[in-house]
Amino acid sequence: MSQLGTACHSGVGLSTDSKVLKAELKALKSRKAEIARGFKSVEPDSDQREALIADMTAVSERIKAVEDALKPSRSQPAVQAYQETKAPPFYRISNESEYTQPFQLRELNSEEYDAWFQFVRDETAAPLYMHRSWGGLIQKSFGHPTRIWVAMTPEGRIVGGVPLTFFSSRLFGRFAVSVPYFNYGGVLSPYWNVAKALLTGLQKVAHQEQLTHIEVRTMQDGLWPNSSDRKVSMVLPLPETLEALDRQLGSKVRAQSKKAEEHHPTVAFGGLELLDDFYRVFARNMRDLGTPVYAKSWFANVLSEPGLAATLVVVKVRGRAVSAGFLLGHGPMLEIPWASTIRPANALNTNMWMYRQILDYAVSEGYEFFDFGRSTRGAGTYHFKKQWGAKPYEHHWYYITPDHSKPPELNPDNPKFRLMIALWKRMPVWLSRLVGPPIVKHLP
Repeated sequence: MSQLGTACHSGVGLSTDSKVLKAELKALKSRKAEIARGFKSVEPDSDQREALIADMTAVSERIKAVEDALKPSRSQPAVQAYQETKAPPFYRISNESEYTQPFQLRELNSEEYDAWFQFVRDETAAPLYMHRSWGGLIQKSFGHPTRIWVAMTPEGRIVGGVPLTFFSSRLFGRFAVSVPYFNYGGVLSPYWNVAKALLTGLQKVAHQEQLTHIEVRTMQDGLWPNSSDRKVSMVLPLPETLEALDRQLGSKVRAQSKKAEEHHPTVAFGGLELLDDFYRVFARNMRDLGTPVYAKSWFANVLSEPGLAATLVVVKVRGRAVSAGFLLGHGPMLEIPWASTIRPANALNTNMWMYRQILDYAVSEGYEFFDFGRSTRGAGTYHFKKQWGAKPYEHHWYYITPDHSKPPELNPDNPKFRLMIALWKRMPVWLSRLVGPPIVKHLP
């Protein structure tokens, strides 16, 4: 028997520390994937293959033992009740918190940005997209500058702030967003009165910068009168083990996600090596939806950024990529900001199968929540996500204009874009990949 097999059968007791067990489970699953890849390069009936089989058996048994040790001792109804009490780590401000000392609102100069990013790091629940990497990625990928307005004490201490990314084009005008291209950003402060003062101050910024509007994306209600709450994030609390996930999802969802297995799909999680497959699926799906596609370089830049937990997932059938997703991890939550399945694969049920693989991955990586992304209540995507057990959490996006007027709707829901969407669906995919990026970079 191989050395690994001997170690796994050595009778060493299981630790009762769940964190230690989770770390071991993660390492074991990585080893299992490594062994599985090894089968591709060995001959049938060879000694090497027999050794791989022994290793795979040993690792699988150890995985089962660790998963059994992680099983909760309480009954299943208690497990469900526990899951329902977990709340996603969205940034929220208590409306009872107030900063009672003087502060002033002003724009930071570039030499002061380090102080802002230190403030962001100190706010432990700050959205991922408020951190240092994202302003640079947006500037590099789309050419849009990001500037920062803060609330600052007379001693120079930051007590709140909001980053604004500026857009300017002949087609859509001049406006600013916090934070564009993603769901979460907006105003950051532990104090209710400071957050409200920042949004009030942005009206002056909109006037001085000659903007049609400023859009501030948050999960916080009550900060400004002109807002939209049409969108929700669909978030699923995750259990600690795959067996508990099986029970949580229920038999109907399990059966639907397994339908694809008769077509023998394969799944891969990785980085830049999967980008061509991901983008091929994504670009085709965006064309079918009538939506301009991002440039491939945008995804390459995010995947290449140090310190970001960015991962691609690609599902193939008969060697052809048919479903794909882009994953971003932050703290206890794994998010999927982009996902696509080509239409011919809908009948194969690979989209359901892909999401089951992603949820397994999220549990194995130790995440506590999976964010299925943004949807409109009642829409098809809303019901797709709801069937997994995901709960809706309202977005509150604030629109600040110089004169309190209604801002333009720069989204596919705007009836003005219906003709363009219809024409775009008829465009060849190669052409949509060429002309889409210069347009979509102006659509936040």
